[in-house]
Amino acid sequence: MNHYPHHIGDFNSATRHLTFVERALYRELLDVYYDTERPLNADANKLARRVLAHTEEQRAALAVVLEEFFELQDDGWHNARCDRELAAYRQKQEQQSSAGKASAAKRKKTAGSADGGGEAAKNESATGSTPVERPLNDRTTNQNQNQNHIKETSSPKTGGDATVVQPPADTVPKSAGDWSIAFGREFGVEVDPLDARDRKKFWPIATAWANAGVTLGQMRAAVQRAHGEATEGIAYLPAYVDRVLASMIAPPAESRAESAARARMQQAAPLAASQAPAPATAPVVMADGYQFFQQQAAGVQALQLMEASYA
Repeated sequence: MNHYPHHIGDFNSATRHLTFVERALYRELLDVYYDTERPLNADANKLARRVLAHTEEQRAALAVVLEEFFELQDDGWHNARCDRELAAYRQKQEQQSSAGKASAAKRKKTAGSADGGGEAAKNESATGSTPVERPLNDRTTNQNQNQNHIKETSSPKTGGDATVVQPPADTVPKSAGDWSIAFGREFGVEVDPLDARDRKKFWPIATAWANAGVTLGQMRAAVQRAHGEATEGIAYLPAYVDRVLASMIAPPAESRAESAARARMQQAAPLAASQAPAPATAPVVMADGYQFFQQQAAGVQALQLMEASYA
């Protein structure tokens, strides 16, 4: 099989108690099971080599996973769910093959009635099969060409089912895991939570997005801007778009005139504050001179004091 369904929720529920190494080995075993379309090798040494379990710790973890999720039978280690998926896959292949043969027979009959069976019969006898049969029976053909696994691409997904409804723009992913799903669905960057490299690169960035309350709408705009301003290929989209997002969310820089005014007010504030009449209530604690003049802006006396300090 070139593709098999991986149900993230089921997998996490069944493996949450395992160590990182045990979870990784379980995924390796599932890949081998579906790739070979048969039970796992009963020879522990050969199986360990197949999944790259070389150290004693890894071999011990492999034994734990096999004992919990697989059953040793005469022909090797069986997994009940894998066996069901393979059975369904083979049944689908048989149905497709039968449909192809039926279609070929129908065309042969139609062509035979039209030209007396001459040219169509000759073509079939020469090739031994019909054009419909060949792709359906060819095992090298990808069984599901719309679901090939694409890992870490910097281009957003295009095409697909137009009826799929995207989440609203104001949706706020609550965790790095939510962001990993969103990036795979929205932008074609698939992040594997079991891959150490993915976690090291993506998790800190995505956690900061979740803590900052970044919305999907903001992220979509940042990704669009990133692709628009990039002059060459983007090596890693999440890191690049994080910088773009920071520039979009950051407050606008203070102008030169505003900076100069702030500096003058900062210098004049001590004098103005010392000459201001005592308030009827408790004195106001000021963070800086600029805040003082903001608080006193409505009072004519404060403006006069500021003008006097420049005289």
